[in-house]
Amino acid sequence: MNRKLRPFILLFILGVAAPLAADIRFELGFGWTLVGPAMNANYVNQYAPPLTVGPTVPPPPDRYIASSAEQTVHFKGKTTYGMNGFFNVLFTKNIGLQVLADYHRPGLGGSNASYNVEMQFQAFEPETYSREIDWPASAGDLTETTFSLNALARFRIADNLSLSVSAGPSVFHFEGKGGYIGYTFFDLALVDSQYVLSEATYRMVVSFGPQTKYGLNAGVEAAYEAFRHVILAFDVRWYGAPESDLQMHIVEDEVITKPLDEIETTIGLGTLRVNPSYFRAGLAIRFVF
Repeated sequence: MNRKLRPFILLFILGVAAPLAADIRFELGFGWTLVGPAMNANYVNQYAPPLTVGPTVPPPPDRYIASSAEQTVHFKGKTTYGMNGFFNVLFTKNIGLQVLADYHRPGLGGSNASYNVEMQFQAFEPETYSREIDWPASAGDLTETTFSLNALARFRIADNLSLSVSAGPSVFHFEGKGGYIGYTFFDLALVDSQYVLSEATYRMVVSFGPQTKYGLNAGVEAAYEAFRHVILAFDVRWYGAPESDLQMHIVEDEVITKPLDEIETTIGLGTLRVNPSYFRAGLAIRFVF
């Protein structure tokens, strides 16, 4: 670049940037949100419960014939409270950028049908054991943090009242825990010339995630200028991201005496489809600089 031209180019840049800088306004705020998660998934737990035959003399032949266990566990997100923080940069009175951060931890619920288990085994003759177990409602939580970068447009509709629309890309980071997944095992022993079948069932909590997904958000905000540099706002916003199939793992529990990897292999513990999308409505306070 010609050195003689550099002073003129610098003056031109400063001449353009100066009026823009004079119009730049910064807003920093935080708020409280009511969150409605879109999480709504079913997991089918279907496997063949194992049978262990107690030692006898002489050792018995194979007593196992067939077995089955089946249940469907429903995981549905509950409405909850959350919090958010944001930073706005307005380049003009109407146009700017917005950085948003959201955090919430909705509970998981959902009613479940009975857990059904059956075992066919060979005693002195073939026998069948079956049981229908009333299963508790699901419980757990989904922890979610979202960061967004939005384009912001603001319109003044009265002296102290404005309306804003904003939208842009979002990053979703989430993980969770929930229950209950069933696991049943049987023991068969020869006691006083009688075959005795015993059964035990675990109600297990599973974890899934963490996972990061990319999506979008869009919202509308109404704001009231309560004081010169203090604004009260109400907004509604939708956050959308693709569903994710997350591998589940059993959470350790002192009640569970069997090796966890053995249980996961036996029941073929699979994935849970998690939807990180949510809708929220929020109240916020922001400060103008």
